[in-house]
Amino acid sequence: MPATTTPAATPAATPVTAPAAAGRPDGRGQRPLGYWLRHVDDALEQSMARLFAADALSRRDWQVLDTLSRGPADTAALDAALAPFLRPEEASVRPHLEGLAARGWVVLDPDGSAALTERGRAANRRAAAQAAGLRERLTACLTPQELTTLMTLLERLAGHPDTLTEER
Repeated sequence: MPATTTPAATPAATPVTAPAAAGRPDGRGQRPLGYWLRHVDDALEQSMARLFAADALSRRDWQVLDTLSRGPADTAALDAALAPFLRPEEASVRPHLEGLAARGWVVLDPDGSAALTERGRAANRRAAAQAAGLRERLTACLTPQELTTLMTLLERLAGHPDTLTEER
């Protein structure tokens, strides 16, 4: 006799229940990919703002802290590492570095390099734990295989952005 599992024992995917999932306002069916990508990113930005509010950190501040947790770096290296996350109005992470330095979490050397202080490492540990919890909650509606598939598909889409600007 085959074994049976209870719903509590098997992680099941939860269907999207947001009102937007019902379709587009024009009644033409499912919303486009760009809508969902923007929706998820905006939700992440807002969730991280609430999550990091106690430390008065922005998502970008945490990304700078987290990047510096791997070792000292100068502004150019940080800008390059975090370029995919910067919004068009953010030309550089320098303002974030300066704000973190003013709080005593980062030391800025005259040669242009930045490094975490002990207080900065402690703040990063707190924020990293909060971000991991958020990531866990965000992906709880997906099975491990669905998450792997989603990440694979998003990486594939991101791997050929030139096709978005090609004229045919």
